[in-house]
Amino acid sequence: MKSPIPPATTRVLVVDDSRGDIFLMREMVEEDGRSRFRVTAEAGNLETALKVLEERQIDVVLLDLQLPDSHGVETFSRAHAAAPDVPIIVLSESDDEELALQTVQLGAHEYLVKGRVDTHLLQRALRYAVERARAEAQLASERDLLQTLLENIPDRIYFKDRQSRFIRINRALTTLFGLKSAEEAYGKTDADFYGPEHAGEALHDERRLMESGVPLLGKVEYENLADGRKSWSLTTKLPLRDRQGRIVGTCGISREISEMKEMEEQLETERNLLRAVIDNLPDLVFLKDIQGHYLLNNMAHIRWLGASDPSEVRGRTVFDYFPDKVAAEFHEGDMQVAEARRPLLNQEEHMVDAHGSHSWRLTSKIPWLDDNGNTVGLVCISRDVTEQKRAEEHLKKANAELAASREELLRAVGNLQQAHGELRDVQLQLIEAEKMKSIGRLAAGVAHEVKNPLAILKMGLEFLSTQKFTDEHTPEILREMGDALGRADKVIRGLLDFSAPKQLEVKRESLNAIIDNALQLVRGEMKSGIEIERDLQPNLPPLKVDAGKISQVFVNLFTNALHAMEDGGLLAVRTYSKQLTGVGSNISDSRSESFRVGQQIVVAEIDDTGHGIPEDKLAKIFEPFFTTKPTGRGTGLGLSVVRTIIDLHGATIDIRNLHEAGVRVTLMFQS
Repeated sequence: MKSPIPPATTRVLVVDDSRGDIFLMREMVEEDGRSRFRVTAEAGNLETALKVLEERQIDVVLLDLQLPDSHGVETFSRAHAAAPDVPIIVLSESDDEELALQTVQLGAHEYLVKGRVDTHLLQRALRYAVERARAEAQLASERDLLQTLLENIPDRIYFKDRQSRFIRINRALTTLFGLKSAEEAYGKTDADFYGPEHAGEALHDERRLMESGVPLLGKVEYENLADGRKSWSLTTKLPLRDRQGRIVGTCGISREISEMKEMEEQLETERNLLRAVIDNLPDLVFLKDIQGHYLLNNMAHIRWLGASDPSEVRGRTVFDYFPDKVAAEFHEGDMQVAEARRPLLNQEEHMVDAHGSHSWRLTSKIPWLDDNGNTVGLVCISRDVTEQKRAEEHLKKANAELAASREELLRAVGNLQQAHGELRDVQLQLIEAEKMKSIGRLAAGVAHEVKNPLAILKMGLEFLSTQKFTDEHTPEILREMGDALGRADKVIRGLLDFSAPKQLEVKRESLNAIIDNALQLVRGEMKSGIEIERDLQPNLPPLKVDAGKISQVFVNLFTNALHAMEDGGLLAVRTYSKQLTGVGSNISDSRSESFRVGQQIVVAEIDDTGHGIPEDKLAKIFEPFFTTKPTGRGTGLGLSVVRTIIDLHGATIDIRNLHEAGVRVTLMFQS
């Protein structure tokens, strides 16, 4: 096993089956203590020797080849395999030149014949073996370090002879060439791996280097490989010399810099683009150092200063272009920004350029800081806002004119409100006229078809009530029939009273009560299978409405919903209050002056599960005489009258189809 060699004592293992030879060897090795060598272990056979090498630190071995458990070359081979880093001096009884040569070739440091060994020879052999082992260990270490470097460094390293043929390359270059092993490149040249242009240039550089002996340092090369790949590299080439200093070839190291070159090109492109943008901006863009000297100027700034070329402005200051008083003000402002190290943004300034033209400008100044946070200059941008200033003046004048016409506008609004009131009166007359045409016919039919039979039935009941019956149940039945006829007569009278013409009588009413009354009036239209769902918010604020006309609105809407559900369904009615956030799409035209976003309102919603309204007919539902009902079932005036009543109340109505089925009607009232 390998161990460091102490400077004072070198540990020796003697392996020999003869005790006398071991004693003799010890005497010659230690020289009565005068030598630095010490026999620290002995072994009479190979097995013991191998165990000592495994367990103890030994610096050199004296090995007899003829042992009880091993003979000849095999003895050395096994010992050397057990401790390859420990030098072994072979001892033999015979002067066998062939055996000596064979063991030395296998790694023995010396072959000594026992009968010819003296103290001087043995001491010299021991010193030689130890020093040689030390040198070989150092050489092996350096070789391992060099190999590790060559195999792991990402740079491409190579060595060439005087004919520029590769004699050694590292792993990075092997990979670049696409080879399985480095040996495949040995004896070949750049022409076998690169395109003719790069191979020729590389050969020219290497011949000049071998002739002059001057290294080629940091050359940027564009390499094109034979398979079409291209890359950029940074190459250094040195002359390769032998021990006499003669140039016998070249060595080189090449680093891949394609990514860096791409970044440089991209940076150059961006720099050119930025310069093009800056030079074509109408704004004045310029850079100053801390003393106020111009370092960078775009063309707009150069022309504004009265120059034509950047070189005319670079290095100058504001004192070269403006009067001293104005220049001093500019410079003082620059110094304030530089000292504060805070940007000054959009400062409005009145300026006079080199041509004497007056203008207004918005100027921003940003401190230019170094890596330590110290101000080294200013970046300035100045924009011409003269037109905006003129526009502001025009706007002020326009505002004054607008204020002057406000009174006239208020008078026009008053006239418009008066006209609107007159229009509402006309609409009220229309409502009454249309109602009398449609409901009047209905009332007449009811009076003729229902009231007369009711009167006959009432007379019959009065007659029967004067008779005497032996059955005790008959009088009770007659009383119930009388009550039913009374209720029917009350309903007929209510319908006739509802259809009578009235003026708009507005007062505070409960919307929930109006809805309940309207539901009672349409009970006759409810067929089997119809369900009513009420969700009326309690404590709704009372509304300023004409209860009769709003009841007429709900009767018409409930009737339409019931007619749409011939086979039964659900009629849902709900009321609630909320803050307005928007209005519907098909509401009345007066909504813009009746409602404002954020206003507190009361909402009534009516949902049915009927067949809905065709989308192409939704826009026409409020037109007079337009109906989706079969002939004879509708006059086409119901929703027209509804919208007119809603408009008169300053409310809104929105009708739209539900996603599932049916229609939703939404009414919004001012609270």
